[in-house]
Amino acid sequence: MNKNSINKGFRFWLAFYAGRLTAFICRLFRLSGTSLPGAVALRICPQLLFYLAPAYEKVIAVTGTNGKTTTTNLISYFLRQAGVPVIGNGEGANMINGVVTALIKDCNFFGAAQSRTAVLEVDEGSVGKILPAVKPDLIVVTNYFRDQLDRYSELDHIIALLRKTIDHLPETELLLNADDPLAVAVGRGRTAVRYYGVAGERDCKELEENEIREGGFCPDCGELLTYDYYQYCQLGDYRCTKCSFKRPEPDFLALDVDDSDLLHFSLYLQNKNTGEQEPQKGNLDLHSQLRGFYNVYNILAASAAAMLIGVPQQIIERSLPDYSTATGRLEQFIYQGRPCTLGLIKNPIGVNEVIKTILPQEGKKAFLIAINDLAGDGKDVSWLWDADFEKLDQSMVSKVVCSGRRAAEIAVRLKYAGFTASKIVLEPGCRESLDVLGLQKADQYYILASYTSLFNYAKLLRKRGKAVAKNADQSLPSLS
Repeated sequence: MNKNSINKGFRFWLAFYAGRLTAFICRLFRLSGTSLPGAVALRICPQLLFYLAPAYEKVIAVTGTNGKTTTTNLISYFLRQAGVPVIGNGEGANMINGVVTALIKDCNFFGAAQSRTAVLEVDEGSVGKILPAVKPDLIVVTNYFRDQLDRYSELDHIIALLRKTIDHLPETELLLNADDPLAVAVGRGRTAVRYYGVAGERDCKELEENEIREGGFCPDCGELLTYDYYQYCQLGDYRCTKCSFKRPEPDFLALDVDDSDLLHFSLYLQNKNTGEQEPQKGNLDLHSQLRGFYNVYNILAASAAAMLIGVPQQIIERSLPDYSTATGRLEQFIYQGRPCTLGLIKNPIGVNEVIKTILPQEGKKAFLIAINDLAGDGKDVSWLWDADFEKLDQSMVSKVVCSGRRAAEIAVRLKYAGFTASKIVLEPGCRESLDVLGLQKADQYYILASYTSLFNYAKLLRKRGKAVAKNADQSLPSLS
C-alpha cells in the first residue's frame, strides 16, 4: 500500500484524538506514556502509521540489537544542534506502539506534525510493521547478537526479515557496521550502502578467545570465517577463505581509539577507491563523555548518519562532548552519598561489555542485579548462563543484591560463578533491594536491570538521590 495515497477519514481522527487523550491522561497521572497512546490509537485504526508518516520530509531508522537507543538519541542530538526540529522515540519504546505514540505527540491539535525530521529506533522484530509505513531515507544497523530468543528466534530469522522488508524499499540508503558480518549480510546485493568501522585491533586485556562469538559463518557460502582480530563478540576484521566475502572497506573509519577513560578517537572519511584516508574531506577529532569501547560504534554510527543527512562536521565535533546518556545507559546518580550507576542489561554480550567497562574503575563495588521475565524483557532468561558473571567474583565486589521476578535465578547463577553465599543477598522487591544496596559499605554502587525494572529504579534514584549534572566531570563509566 502506498502511504501517500491514503486519505484521512473518520477512523483516523477518532484514533488520533483517542491517542492524544491517552497521552494527556498518562501525563496527568505521571505515567511514562511512551507506548500506551499508540496502542490505543492502533486498536481503532491499525493503518495509523501510514497516515502519520508522510508528514516528515526525512526519516532515519535505527535497528539492530545493542546500541539502538544511544545511536538514535545521538543522531537526534546532532540534528537539534544544527537547528533542525526533530521527533523520535528516544526513550527506547521501539515497537510500533512506541513509534505511533511519538508521532502523535509531535502533532498539534489539528493533526499537523511540528517537526520535519523523524529519527526512529526500531525493534528488530518490528521492522516488517514499521519500515513499510515510514519508508525511511536511511536505515542504520548497529549489530546483531542473540537476544530474547522467545521473541526473535535465531539471528538468521531477524536478518532475513530485514532483508525481505528493504527489498520493497529500493530508495532507502543503508548504513551498516562493517565490522559485523551479520550486519553486512543485510546489504548484500544493494548499491546504496555505506559502512562504518573501527581500524586496528582493540587493546583490551579482558578480551579472551573464549568470548561469545555470533555469526561465525560466511553468509554467501557457509564456510567458517577467518578473523585477523576481534573487537568483541563477532565484530572484527574477517574474511572467507572459500569465496569473496570479507569485511568491506568502511566509508567512515574510527582510528586511534582511546577508551582508557572518556572516549576519544579520530573519524576519517575513507576513499574506497584508493583505500586511503582523506583528511582534506574533513577528519573529526571526537571527544565524548561516554565510556566503554562499544560506544565507539554508537558514536561512529550516529556521526556518520548525521553527516549523510547534512549535519555539518564541525557541529558534530563541537557538540559531542556535551552529550550525556539516556535513561539506564549507565546513567549516573548520587545515592546515599556514593556514586551510583544505572545500566540496562538484556543479553550476554551487553553484560560482558558492561563488566569490562566497570572493573577497571578503582574502589570497592556493590551491585544490584534486577531481572524480570515480562514481555518487554523477554520471557526466556537462559541468557544469564551465557554472560560472564565469573568476572565479578573478585575482592573488589563486596556484595550483589539479586532482585526482580527472577532474583532467585540470578542468585543461583552467581553461585555457579563462584560467589560465596555471604556475598549474595536475595531481595526481589524494587524499593527493598535499593534499601539493601544503600546499606553496603562500598565506594561505588552499580544497578544492572532488565528493561521493565529499569525505569522503576531510575525513578527511585531521582527521588531518593540525585542525578549527576550532564556536563559534570564524571568519574563513573557511562555505558549505553
